[in-house]
Amino acid sequence: MSEQSDRPGVTGEVLLEAQFDSKISPYYRWLVSLVLLITLVGIPLIPLWLIFSVWYGREYLRRISARLTTQAVEIRKGVFFRKEATIPLDRITDVRLHDDPLMRMHKLRGLKVETAGQSGQNAGSEGDLIGIIDAVEFRDAVLLQRQRVLDAEPSAAPAKSVGGTNELLTEIRDILERMEAKG
Repeated sequence: MSEQSDRPGVTGEVLLEAQFDSKISPYYRWLVSLVLLITLVGIPLIPLWLIFSVWYGREYLRRISARLTTQAVEIRKGVFFRKEATIPLDRITDVRLHDDPLMRMHKLRGLKVETAGQSGQNAGSEGDLIGIIDAVEFRDAVLLQRQRVLDAEPSAAPAKSVGGTNELLTEIRDILERMEAKG
């Protein structure tokens, strides 16, 4: 694919657009049903959820998208609470594949785009996508384009040191000796 991105703020041509598996609807139907079952209080809500999830699953599948451009990964998802994220390739630190027993049952994989500055298990959930068809291919394309972007950037200037390496080490030693003498 080589079309211009129609999303504001992102320039560059679209290299790859992810396709999502229709099995994400039954996956989420099962996931929410299990959560309602475990909470016990939610058991009476399961029939309502199963009816509602037919519509919700179709809408979610219609509204989720991910595409790789020459400069970023663009993600849209959500039905009621919509999220749009543009993740610059030079900020991506890792692209991970994951699954769980319920995902394996539905033959789905998850793909999580991690960026510099994220912390915690659920940080940066806008980069967490479930149900990409050929998730390995999409991950590899993102990592390859990321490397191209990083290779094209001029390297950062080396950090300034105080004199040569020996002088820097001597200065650090002297600082540590002064700290030990004070405390």
